[in-house]
Amino acid sequence: MAGQSGTLQILIVSDHVREILYTSAIREQFSSVDLVISCGDLPFPYLEYIVTMLNVPLLYVPGNHDRPIYTDDGRVIDSPEGAINIDGRVFTLKGNHRRPVTVVGFGGSMHYGGSTHQYTEWQMKKRVARVEPSLLLNRWIRKRSVDFLVTHAPPYGIHDGKDRCHTGFRAFGSFIRRYQPMYHLHGHVHPSYGYDVAPRQYHGTEIRNIYGYELLEIRL
Repeated sequence: MAGQSGTLQILIVSDHVREILYTSAIREQFSSVDLVISCGDLPFPYLEYIVTMLNVPLLYVPGNHDRPIYTDDGRVIDSPEGAINIDGRVFTLKGNHRRPVTVVGFGGSMHYGGSTHQYTEWQMKKRVARVEPSLLLNRWIRKRSVDFLVTHAPPYGIHDGKDRCHTGFRAFGSFIRRYQPMYHLHGHVHPSYGYDVAPRQYHGTEIRNIYGYELLEIRL
């Protein structure tokens, strides 16, 4: 990995294609990145370009607008090649000179009308419950359950909107209170919507709404 010993530099992308990440300039501008995280609603070719150019792990969750691609030769492409889908999964990233980093992902939005990657509150609570045995095991072995919660939708009452589609999940707030990850990274809510999307602290977790891209460097 590219970062210094004891640090992790993360490129976080979501919801909006940024030209600087879709040209060869990405190699020079983001050469120190150790990990890429996508919070959803980005074209598969865009994510494939990023992971190819930077040659680091790319973890992603699907957004509510992500759909399979049907090619002219009859193939169905339902995921970006070279990226790792962490939707409904606990994923541990191991570095040579730093402690393991655990990431949990949940894609999709609140259900608003018959499509893929949409969930009711009850469905999301059940999805969260399925990963909890792994988180409790992490807490026992590593003394920490999770470092990053990665979702497409926001938690209820923080960064979310008033319409059904952009309402956040209460299940995410409950997750944060129980497991206190360092960061909750999400997309889905664009700054142009007019909602307050400034970073927020909640029970020791920093919640960040991502639109386009952000760089985050943490010490481990």
